[in-house]
Amino acid sequence: MKRATFVLFCLIILALSWPSQVQASLKLFVGEDEVQLQHPLSMINGNFMIPLWVMEQHLGAKLNISSTGNIQVVFPDQTIIMQLDQESAQVNGVTHKLDVAPQISAGEIVIPVRFIADQLGLSLVFVQDLMALVLEPPRAFSDGLAKNLEIEETPTNLASQVDPGELPADSIVIHGPQEETSLREIVFMGGSRSRVFIDLESYTGYQTNLLTNPDRLVIDLLGVHGEALPPVDVDDPLVTRIRSSRFNDQTMRIVFDLKTSTGYQVTPWPEGGLEVEFNYLLTSIGLDEREGTPYLHFESTDAPTFEMVYLESPSRLVLDFLDTTLVGGAKDVPVNLEHIQRLRVSQHLPSTTRVVLELKKPVAPLALAEDGEGRFILPFFAGTPQEAKAYLTKLAAVQPEPKAEPEIQKPLKEGPLSGLVIAVDPGHGGSDPGAIGYQGTFEKDVVLEISLYLGEFLARAGAEVVYTRDRDVYVSIFERPEIASKAGAHLFVSVHVNSHIEKGVARGTETLYRAKDPVSQVLARSVQDELVKAITLIDRRIWARDDLAIFNGTDIPAILVEVGFLDHPDEEVLLRAPGFQKVAAEGIYKGIERFYLENKR
Repeated sequence: MKRATFVLFCLIILALSWPSQVQASLKLFVGEDEVQLQHPLSMINGNFMIPLWVMEQHLGAKLNISSTGNIQVVFPDQTIIMQLDQESAQVNGVTHKLDVAPQISAGEIVIPVRFIADQLGLSLVFVQDLMALVLEPPRAFSDGLAKNLEIEETPTNLASQVDPGELPADSIVIHGPQEETSLREIVFMGGSRSRVFIDLESYTGYQTNLLTNPDRLVIDLLGVHGEALPPVDVDDPLVTRIRSSRFNDQTMRIVFDLKTSTGYQVTPWPEGGLEVEFNYLLTSIGLDEREGTPYLHFESTDAPTFEMVYLESPSRLVLDFLDTTLVGGAKDVPVNLEHIQRLRVSQHLPSTTRVVLELKKPVAPLALAEDGEGRFILPFFAGTPQEAKAYLTKLAAVQPEPKAEPEIQKPLKEGPLSGLVIAVDPGHGGSDPGAIGYQGTFEKDVVLEISLYLGEFLARAGAEVVYTRDRDVYVSIFERPEIASKAGAHLFVSVHVNSHIEKGVARGTETLYRAKDPVSQVLARSVQDELVKAITLIDRRIWARDDLAIFNGTDIPAILVEVGFLDHPDEEVLLRAPGFQKVAAEGIYKGIERFYLENKR
């Protein structure tokens, strides 16, 4: 697979499912025509929004807008009626629910582009070289988009190619390269997210459809030749069977039979193949109180990540559980607690279960804890978030964090790095979060994941790996080189992500090295080259530093890798993605391997 395509895919999938508003620095094309936007494309609740006037000037529609906010978009074969700030639309008299309502942004009316594309049978394509969002007919039609939509033949939208009588509940079309590939194996990996690996010779385009009655996920692999594989029967809380069949000469269809409808994520692997991860399943949820402390208790296949926001008039705490499906339907019940008066739970987005607490008095969530297999408790601090933060800070001051004992990962086999001891240093940790992204992403979490992936690559190549930390604990900048020295490390590699004084401006990759150390400089150049090649971000520079404690505390070759800018909204989306983290780790590994093989004696 071309890594540029992979990086772009991570950006698309995460951006389209992200439950908050960001500014996307993307251009907009309709066919081959670039739309001259007056303002950057906006994203609201994971939906790209485009100006209403694009319908008239580039898609040939007639617009009627009333003083009450009623919007009519008239095409030759259909009329779409919407209302400002209402999450519904009528298409030729049939009502459709919108993920996000039409609204006014920067002085112009914006509408969700995904909904319009679906109604017109258009594809949404992301072109990385242009950094552009493109509205165009499906790839099967190469004659381009007629500006007035007077297309003689009815396009065969790949999203409509499902079994007779069935309609897709969800559809994402991603275009891959044209060369053919073959299906080698379907591997059920299991786990709390029912992971499955579809082994392909090389990367291919694909399309997904989530269907109901019965529940199943369909993935059409484009340009895949060869025979279908025998079905895979699965003993899993979600997946019961995985089937493959030839849909047509150019398409292999994979069907996941499910026990319940749920969200999912598809991630291409660097060397070919697709990994499918389904949502966590949240099966029960409630509120209770213990010794005056309110807490949320729930059962789930694993502990999901959550985000929170406070709303006023009335006072509410909103918790969004990410990559989570609510099983059993929505819930809206009164509760009789000192601080909380009502609990509401619903499936807010396919990727998000939303919990809303109507408050009598302020509360703030603390750390999520496991309360037995599959059971979890989220306690609340009785007070505001600011009071909770002050309380935790005071508590941390009197209860120092435990020291991180160096974790050593032994070589997994003989390989090109056999005999090397390499110190991998995930930056920050514990009470030191490092840089913080637009969406509240902590640097300490991102770099730990990249570092653990890096350690796996190094161990598979025969190296012995010592981590300065392998979990979320604080390690001082003076202890880190000491850990490397005590372990007899030959190389020291510190992993970080970047930030800039002007948020959202800087982007790209850079690698620091110990000043006046030619060996560290060569190591930095090798790692920078291979990392940039892997993740295709901007190649900023390598540069010498003589003021870093992690460099001055040891005399072995030492570098500090800044993978990307966490405070740039586009790069934050990438840095959060496990697939991107793994590719970044592989790029750093290849730089270390190249350095060693080119310079060993």
